[in-house]
Amino acid sequence: MLCEDKAQSIAVDELDKLATQLIATQNNAQTPSANVFTQYLSQKAQDKSNSIVKGLYFYGRVGRGKTMLMDLFYQNISIKQKKRIHFHRFMESVHQQLNELSMQRSSMQQSAQGERLNNNPLTHIASTWAANLKLLCFDEFFVNDIGDAMLLAGLFETLFSQGVILVFTSNCQPEQLYRNGLQRERFVPTIALINHYCQVISVDGDTDHRLTNIADQAYKNYYFTQQNGEKLLADRFQVLRESATPHLVEEKSNCIVVNNRELSYLAKTPRHIWFDFYALCSGPRSQRDYIHIADKFDTVLISNVPQFSGNLIPAVFSGIEDGYQRSGVLMGELRHLDDEARRFIALVDEFYDRKIQLIISADVDITQLYQGKQLSFEFQRCQSRLFEMQSF
Repeated sequence: MLCEDKAQSIAVDELDKLATQLIATQNNAQTPSANVFTQYLSQKAQDKSNSIVKGLYFYGRVGRGKTMLMDLFYQNISIKQKKRIHFHRFMESVHQQLNELSMQRSSMQQSAQGERLNNNPLTHIASTWAANLKLLCFDEFFVNDIGDAMLLAGLFETLFSQGVILVFTSNCQPEQLYRNGLQRERFVPTIALINHYCQVISVDGDTDHRLTNIADQAYKNYYFTQQNGEKLLADRFQVLRESATPHLVEEKSNCIVVNNRELSYLAKTPRHIWFDFYALCSGPRSQRDYIHIADKFDTVLISNVPQFSGNLIPAVFSGIEDGYQRSGVLMGELRHLDDEARRFIALVDEFYDRKIQLIISADVDITQLYQGKQLSFEFQRCQSRLFEMQSF
C-alpha cells in the first residue's frame, strides 16, 4: 500500500532530474554531427552536461523506502549501460579481482603488463567497471570492514573521474560512515569524494513502511522454539521436500562445500536447505558464504536462532574466527557473542537482497532478538528486513 511521504517525494523529484540528465547525455553522445565544427560544439555541450551531472546519496533510517525508490529509478531509466548491485557483492567482486591480478602478476613477473597491474590494481579494476557503465547503483552502502574501507577511495576516484554516475542508499549520512573504524583517516577521502560527486539527500522520517505494511499480518516464516517451533520447521521442510522435483535425488552427505570449506546441514533438496544456526553463523563464516548459498538455493531454513545479548567474553574473543568447540555451559555463554550477530545480519542482508525465502525457528520474537548496544544500529535494519521477509 502506497501512502504520502514528503521525504520520499523529494527523493523522487531528484531521481527524475537525474534520469533526465542521464538520458540527455546519452542522446547527445549518440547524435551524429554533420561536420567537424558541429561535432566539436556537440562535444563541448556534452562535456558541460557531464560536468553538472551529480550522483545521488540517499540516507535514512530503516524502512524508509530507499531501496524501493532506487529500484524503481533503475528499472525505468532507459539507458543500457547501468548496473544495480548490493554493496557487499560489489566488494566481494573487487576482492576476487584483486586476487586474480595478484596471481597474474606472479606469473607475468617482469612483463610490461605485470608492472602496470602491480602499480595500479585499483585503477585497473575500477576502469574495467567504468568501461561498460554510465550508471552504478549501490544498495545498502555501509562500511564496517577495514579491508573494504582501505580500497574505496582508490576505486571511487577512478569511477568518478571516468564519468560513472553513482547512486547510493544508506542508513547513515556520509560523515557517519565507518565511524570509529580502524585507521579511519584513510577512509576520509572516500567521504570527500561522495560529497563532491553526489548530492546527499535525507529520506529520513518517523515511519518504517515495512512495519506499516505487515502490521496486521501474522508471521509466516518465523516460529518460536518454545512454541513447538522446531516441529513446525520440520513440517515446513517436509512440505518443501514433497514439492521438489521427484527425479532429483538428494545428496547422502550431510555437508556441502562452501568456498572450499565443509558446511553441515540438517536436510536439503536441490533448491531448499535446512541449517542449524551455529553451523551457519559460528566459526569462520562471512558474507561470501551467504552469497554462495543464495546462488544455490531458493529457500533456507534455520533452527535455534538465539537471542543476542551483545556480551563479549574476553577469554574467547580473540579466537572467535578459529572454529572453537562449544559444549556444556560454555556453549550457553558463547551464544551471546556479537560476532554471531554480525554474521546473522550479513546473512539476512544477502537473502533479503536476493529474495531468498528465509524460514526461522528462534528463541524470541524478532523485536527481542538483539539486546546488545554495539550493533543496535545495524540490527535495526536486520529486524525490519525480517519483518518484510514474512511476505516472501
